[in-house]
Amino acid sequence: MQNLLLMAHLIVIAIGTGMSFANYINIRVAEGEQGDRFAALSYLRRTIGQIGDVIIALIWVTGVVLVWNRIALGLYEPSGWFYAKVAFVALLTVCHVMARRTGGELARSGDQARLYPRIELFASGVWLSALAAIMLAVMAFEQPPIPG
Repeated sequence: MQNLLLMAHLIVIAIGTGMSFANYINIRVAEGEQGDRFAALSYLRRTIGQIGDVIIALIWVTGVVLVWNRIALGLYEPSGWFYAKVAFVALLTVCHVMARRTGGELARSGDQARLYPRIELFASGVWLSALAAIMLAVMAFEQPPIPG
């Protein structure tokens, strides 16, 4: 069961990483666009952001359940890797929220020149922190050696 939880957790983080990288590319492509093309790319960003809301919730849920089960069974003592991973997941969450807020502000105001650099920064923060969280999760939940 623990291995399934770990796999689910890593897969969800990987999905979040891929989606946030796709959103970053979308932002880069959409910069300076107008009309229908801009509207389509904005709709795609909004859709990826909404799916990202669910993915981030799943990252937190699978992570908390994984740690809680392992601690309850006496199989796990949180390490420095674990706390670093939690910090990067928190950073991922903050960057996602700020990117969504900036995207909403962009949709209302249309001020591309002022808001695109900010949304690009937050989108970069999401995918880089998700990438770091995957690497740290592997280190934090390292399997103990089998005796004998």
